[in-house]
Amino acid sequence: MIELSLEKRCLQIDAITGAIAQAAYSRSAMKPELMERLEQLSAPYSPLPSWSVHPNTIRALVRRYSEQAAFYPLEEISQWIAYQRYGLFLLPGYQPLFYSRTEHKPVSPNKSAIAAIGEACLGLVIQYLYQGRLLARPVGDYPDAVCECPTDHTLYLAEAKATAAKSVDDIKSVMNSELPRFIPFILAANSLDNSPNKILGLLVGTTVLSSQQFHCSISEVRV
Repeated sequence: MIELSLEKRCLQIDAITGAIAQAAYSRSAMKPELMERLEQLSAPYSPLPSWSVHPNTIRALVRRYSEQAAFYPLEEISQWIAYQRYGLFLLPGYQPLFYSRTEHKPVSPNKSAIAAIGEACLGLVIQYLYQGRLLARPVGDYPDAVCECPTDHTLYLAEAKATAAKSVDDIKSVMNSELPRFIPFILAANSLDNSPNKILGLLVGTTVLSSQQFHCSISEVRV
């Protein structure tokens, strides 16, 4: 089983923050002001109950939510962790050009495998935490998934980020750097939609701590 720990925060975007975000989208000089304001407005992450997930569930969600085909992502990451952290030899058949190194430098994991696991965890969070069903999975577009909760018809525009690290702070930095792009997108979607449905943004960052331990940091964007 894979132990999945979770934490969530809510970002309530008011009119002034939204205007700054739209300006920061095209003017990089405004991004520091936006990040400072978001830091003042956002509540800290709150822990949620952890889940125990069967690896086959993750594999099924990879096939449904991943943007590209990923060959055995869980096994790929497990092999990378064994090689990177414990110094085990590579098994026959693994890519020597990708994994070999002549200097003592960190070896990055397979980016497709990490991305697939992050997208699978995004699907898991949407289904079990928000009771959302998948409406669209844009390929080569933004965001990663469009979902709807059939109970209250809330639309969720969701983006996944993932990393393999010993610290959760790395993925939080990645998610914060995504906000200047993500917030104007949510604002535009709410402005263009004429239906009474609510549109919320979800940023789900997954940290692969080990083969049996994942962590999801969730940023819920409300406008």
